[in-house]
This record gives sequence, C-alpha cells and structure tokens, in this order.
Amino acid sequence: MLIGVVPGKYAQQIYDALTQRIDVRAEFVSPEVDGSKYDFVFAVDDEDVPTSANTRRYITHNNVNSTSWDVVAARHLLADAQQRGIQNPIAVPLPVTSSDQAKTTQTGVALVENKQKADVTKALNKAGHQIVDLDDPHVGIVVDSSTTTSRTEPLRQAMRQEKVVVAMTSNLAATDTIHDKSDGRLIADYSKLTETVDELVNDDFERQRLGFEARKSVSNTNWARVTRALLLGNRKGMPVLEHCSYLAARKRWTERLGHAHRWKLARYIDNGYIELGDQRIDISQLSQLRKLNIATALGRRDPNSGNS
Repeated sequence: MLIGVVPGKYAQQIYDALTQRIDVRAEFVSPEVDGSKYDFVFAVDDEDVPTSANTRRYITHNNVNSTSWDVVAARHLLADAQQRGIQNPIAVPLPVTSSDQAKTTQTGVALVENKQKADVTKALNKAGHQIVDLDDPHVGIVVDSSTTTSRTEPLRQAMRQEKVVVAMTSNLAATDTIHDKSDGRLIADYSKLTETVDELVNDDFERQRLGFEARKSVSNTNWARVTRALLLGNRKGMPVLEHCSYLAARKRWTERLGHAHRWKLARYIDNGYIELGDQRIDISQLSQLRKLNIATALGRRDPNSGNS
C-alpha cells in the first residue's frame, strides 16, 4: 500500500507512524502532483491535496471547511462529521508532543486566545493575579474563557505539561477533554473564575494533583492510532470493535458503545464478517490480530481453530 502525506503541521508525525506499519510505504507529496497513484493521501484539516487523490483527513478543530472529516480529534466533532456526509466517522484524540516534566508547583496564570481575553485579564488582575504568556515557564494554570467551542490542541498541550486548565462548561472542546475536579476545572459562569483560580494558586497539593492527572489523561494516544484510523477506508456498519479480551469487549459494548452491545450475540464468519440476523459488518480490512480478538469476543472459542 502506498500512502501520500501532504506537508503540514503534523505531516512528520503521520509519516513516522506510517513507516512503522507492515506492508505500507509512505512518502511526502506536493499538492501539484497527480495523486491517483496513491492508495490514500493523508491530510490534516484544510491542507491542499493533489488532484485525483483518494483523500482521508484528520480534523482537529470545528472551523475546518473541508467536507472530508473521516477521522476527528475529539468526540464533540463527530456530529459535525456526520453533517458533512460521513456515515461512520472515527474519533481519535489528538496526540500532543511529549515534554519534560513540568514544574507543577508554579502559580503563574495564562490565557488561551479568545474574544473574552481582555475582560478576563482585567478581572484576574483586579483579584491580584498577573497574567503571563502561555509559554512562560512560571505558568501552572491556563484559563480558556471561551463560552463556545474552542480548539482542543492548546488545552491538551497545557495538560501534557501538567498545567491545570480552567474552562467553561459551555465549551464542548473543554468538556470533551477535561473531567471537572479530576484532571482540570470546569466552571458554569465567569463569576466562579476568580474564585477557582484563587483556590488553585493557594492549594499546592490540589494543583499538583490535577496537573498530574491531566498529563496522565492525555498521554494515552499516539499517531499510530491516528494513522490506523485513517487507513480504514470504506468503513461500513457499526464502529470498529477494538478489544483486548472477551471480558474487556463485553464491558466496552455495555458501558461505552451502548447501542452496539447487542452485537455480543453476533457470529464471526469466514475471517471477514460479523453477522447478526440480516445485518453484516465487513471487517476484512482489519489486521489479523484485531480479527482474532473479535473472534474470541464473539465466539468464545479458539479463533485459531479451523472453523473460525
């Protein structure tokens, strides 16, 4: 399989992940070349792609104009993808660059760029908090005061650096990324902002705990997962079932997929299909390991036997 990677912000990470896969060759492609020789051309957001290319895109924020939203960087973007005609979009959290462990005791406050920045700065200054640049080494608290959906990347980058993010509950990007009082703070309105920042500045233990949990929560994804999702062309039926064991599969079906848990009664057929009544899912494009896991989950038998 030959994959073209369009130069852009995450092109090198995607290329490196592709080179680790078996039976996949990757190369960077210019938008001016003929893309028809490639099985797929991967692009991020609105990056220009070659003509005649079978393009698959990784979408990282909600302002992308392209109609091809095959894989999205957060769950709140799935609805937008479906509105653009993608029947079964895949959500894979945006990987963030690894960094050295941050100085989690820092009390500096920084703001993510948004329309409310001036008013929020004024309110925090009045309460005695000096606002510094987002990249300042003394920052330990990051405030995203957007009341609408903002970009996910600044939030995840801050969390990876063990900074505590404070955001609004009306911000879908924030609520999709942060669990309140677990790995960050979510507030309902601006009246709670100063109080929340005060608490974090004055409570070293809580700030360190939230920062540690934030780093942990965003470290479980990588570009290998993104490229694997991008390679799933012609995706059909229910979401792809990625499981490690029968018990894990049953738990995920029941607790996370919900509507799909009835597929635990399906049959695994001929190394390429899952069948339930008159419904059939084509899984022939999945790796042999993932087929094996699905066969184990569905059949409760040895998937290496001749009739599996």
